Amino acid sequence: MNRKLLMIFVLMLTLTLKIAAQDRIISGKVTSSEDGAILPGVSVSVKGTSRGITTGADGSYKINVPNNAKIIFGFVGFIKQEVIVGTKTIIDVALVQDVTDIEEVVVVGYGTTKKQNLTASQANISGKALEGKPGGTSFDNLLQGKAAGLQIIAINGRPSGQSFIRIRGESSLSAGSQPLVVIDGVPVGNSEAQGGINILNTINPNEIEDVQVLKDASSAAIYGSRGAGGVILVTTKQGKKGLPKITYSFQAGYSEKTPDNFKMMTFDEKLRYEKDLGYTNGYFQDDVTTMTDAEYQTEVTRLSAGKTDWFKTLLQKGQLRTHRFGISGANDSFSYNISLQSSNVGGLVNGSNSDVKGGRVNLEYRANKWLKTGSNLQFASIQTNEQRDRYNVQNPFYAIYAYNPYEPEFNDDGTYNLTANGFSISEAIVNNTEKQTIVNGLGSFYLTLTPIKNLDIRSQIGLIYTDYYREYFIKPNSILDQYVGDPAARGSKTDNGSQGFNYVFTNTATYSKSIDNTHNFKVLGGIEFTRDRARAFSLSTKGYPSDKVNTQDNASTPTGATTSKSDWALYSLFGRINYDFNQKYFIDFSGRRDGSSRFGANNRYGLFGAVSAGWHLDKESFIQDLTFINSLKLRASYGLTGNDRIGNYTSLGLYRYSSYGLTSATFPSQVANPDLTWEKQTATDIGLDFSVMNNRLYGTIDWYTKKSSSLLYERPLSTTTGFQSRIENVGAVQNRGVELTVGYKIIDNKDFKWDVNVNYSINKNKVTALTEDGIIRPGGLSKLQIGQPVDVYFMTRYAGVNSATGAQQFYNVNGEVVENYSPSDAVILEGKSRLATRFGNFHTDISYKGISLGADLYYSGGNYIFNSMWNDLTSDGEYIYNNQAADALNYWKKPGDTGVLPVPTGISYTTDRYLQKGDFIRLRNVTLGYTIPSSITKKAKIQSVRIYAQAQNWWYYAFEAKGDPEVGFGQAESTGGQTQGLFRGYSYPVTRQLTFGIDLTF
Repeated sequence: MNRKLLMIFVLMLTLTLKIAAQDRIISGKVTSSEDGAILPGVSVSVKGTSRGITTGADGSYKINVPNNAKIIFGFVGFIKQEVIVGTKTIIDVALVQDVTDIEEVVVVGYGTTKKQNLTASQANISGKALEGKPGGTSFDNLLQGKAAGLQIIAINGRPSGQSFIRIRGESSLSAGSQPLVVIDGVPVGNSEAQGGINILNTINPNEIEDVQVLKDASSAAIYGSRGAGGVILVTTKQGKKGLPKITYSFQAGYSEKTPDNFKMMTFDEKLRYEKDLGYTNGYFQDDVTTMTDAEYQTEVTRLSAGKTDWFKTLLQKGQLRTHRFGISGANDSFSYNISLQSSNVGGLVNGSNSDVKGGRVNLEYRANKWLKTGSNLQFASIQTNEQRDRYNVQNPFYAIYAYNPYEPEFNDDGTYNLTANGFSISEAIVNNTEKQTIVNGLGSFYLTLTPIKNLDIRSQIGLIYTDYYREYFIKPNSILDQYVGDPAARGSKTDNGSQGFNYVFTNTATYSKSIDNTHNFKVLGGIEFTRDRARAFSLSTKGYPSDKVNTQDNASTPTGATTSKSDWALYSLFGRINYDFNQKYFIDFSGRRDGSSRFGANNRYGLFGAVSAGWHLDKESFIQDLTFINSLKLRASYGLTGNDRIGNYTSLGLYRYSSYGLTSATFPSQVANPDLTWEKQTATDIGLDFSVMNNRLYGTIDWYTKKSSSLLYERPLSTTTGFQSRIENVGAVQNRGVELTVGYKIIDNKDFKWDVNVNYSINKNKVTALTEDGIIRPGGLSKLQIGQPVDVYFMTRYAGVNSATGAQQFYNVNGEVVENYSPSDAVILEGKSRLATRFGNFHTDISYKGISLGADLYYSGGNYIFNSMWNDLTSDGEYIYNNQAADALNYWKKPGDTGVLPVPTGISYTTDRYLQKGDFIRLRNVTLGYTIPSSITKKAKIQSVRIYAQAQNWWYYAFEAKGDPEVGFGQAESTGGQTQGLFRGYSYPVTRQLTFGIDLTF
């Protein structure tokens, strides 16, 4: 018996030892494949067993496994990874982010929802698409090409400049079509681009988590009277669980003017052109028409000593330097994300630059299960040195074309040469300085209570503070001072600026309820109050003792002083109801009631709302048999939004104070309009979202129509009223279009990935109602005409050149060819407008192990541009005292010449000869990067290192237009010049950049 027991004991011990010998300890660390960040809390389990642990705060783990085991690593937001143990004892894993899971929850107006539950037309732009772009590029400009229906056009190439933003077309005549931008729940406004204050440029693109573009009434109606232009929701990054993540990025590079697609006359060509036309310039010592060939050649030789390439003389490569630093992290109760940035961008001419410094602090504290509080704070300072943006030689970008190649920069005695234009821009750059400083603070503080399950009560206050200050100093005895200054009080200076303070107090309650997991409800209710106050000033003086002292108290004589203040307020009630049946059928209702101080007493309050529905076709039995379909959703929406962007006091009868004789007098300055109200927009959208072939092919198709009515515009009044006009609700505009977005994962392996994405938009715009037809627009080049797009061109038509005489020919109003130009022959040019009718973008990303290549190719077309610059440069001899384009040499010289310009007569005319198609393709961005393997960087205690090079705006092709065809401002200081795309002048040109950078993560 004892022997049997002993044998059993020995057998059990042997088996136990054998089993123990088969188990072994596996250890390692889990990180993110994207940036090498440590991942704490990752589930580590042995497949087919109950064994499992989670990674520690440093991402490490240690687990006991049997031989031939498989370990499964899983974490929220990442794709599960299964690893065969084999003979390994150390297994480090880099988890790949699950894009589908990350995008499952999206931000909507005043809340969030699951992406699959969306019934509205809403585009998502990942923050990753905006990271690492060159400093000095405004956040709004980076959105170009990122979403169908979203059109971005930079006002010009000025560092830190703004952009025109359009969502589904031009929807207003005078009140502006910019969308409302909301940053972390704080509306920052939707004013048209003006070239001055740009809050959007203060946002560090690297700190953006994602951007949501709300395109239809269903998504935007909850913003009521400010939603007609669409809404852009910006969410900034919050800290993520884990050890502190420290990042540092550095960029260096340069920017330069994009090359022209034409050539200017050379030294020899310009002098020969002048001689052929019998023009004697001011540098010749005798009349060119009476010189012998030898005398002429002697003069040419003498002038060659002053030969100047004005592009090289006046332009420079602007140096780019950007530093960014950040630290972030989180635990169960506290999260933080803190960042700083400094960006200095040199301008294209000496003395112009932009210096941006700023930071962000995002904090959140969860006190317990029912209380959460936090803040999102941003601060920034922008300092710029500017050049004038006029249509004359005070503008250096006019001078590079106008100055002749035989004109020296300096005279023989070292003084500045005044050139044929009577002005030296080289001297003005030094002696007529303009500086701007903008200080901006943007923040929100919030408190969220969850008193009962599924009920969230949130209270938030948002604050915006902006301080703008500008100095323009004309130094005493400068050339400009000698032209426009007072000989008895040399030098002048203008200081002007403004301060703005805006606060918005928002309170919302959100309750969700599910009945039998079939009937799902979510209800939102809210109240919001917005108040905005602004102050402005301007001081002007003259008589400065020296260019070394330029404060106002040093001047001898004040010439002007003004101050102003204004304010407005908005009170709102809003709500939304979301319902779905079994996650298959969806219907949403939203509404808002706004009361605005801006509008007439008889129309102070307005109601806005929308309804939308969605149907997950992929959950129907007749679709489920089609196994290649992963997701298929049909949606439709209809709603009403508004536009409240007019002057704060436009509805009121105003009086102005002035002098009458030796006494003060009061007189009416504006007639009242108590019926003035907001512009209204009804919008219909039908869309289809799809994903097939194991989600490798995916996309969205949308058809929409927007009808804007009660549009605000000046209506002429009878002279018996004592006023010329007043703002009234007089017009209507329609936009109709189609949008397509398609993405395809061509290769999707562990080491090799290749994705492409294409979006394309078509939009047709037309005016459908006006109180009077054929309104001439500012600048005199276009009209508002019923049945035509906004700003349809209105001008005399060019009929070419008479091959027998070389004379210009025109079409008169009856379509007959004539040789006498008359402005009265101007007609509507059917369908030819400044508005693009189609635009799109092709994007590709290729990555192989640590190497990545990304590119964006942007297209826009269907618009026309009146090319004022080309009018000047091929002016038929009118501007012969300026340099001309080489194309001007190709003019009529003998009977029978065809395909030539008219014989130069010394006068050019405003005709559609200079109206050019604005179609273009631009290589928007190319980025080549390399991420050094973590096995190398970890030796230096660095989680990840990425180095990269990128080219921005490096190439473009214009199908017809001369010069860069992407036109925002034609000329910022000219009538009509701030109308986007109306004409091409000499505004700050678009730049191309080449930058190199490094990203470090610790």
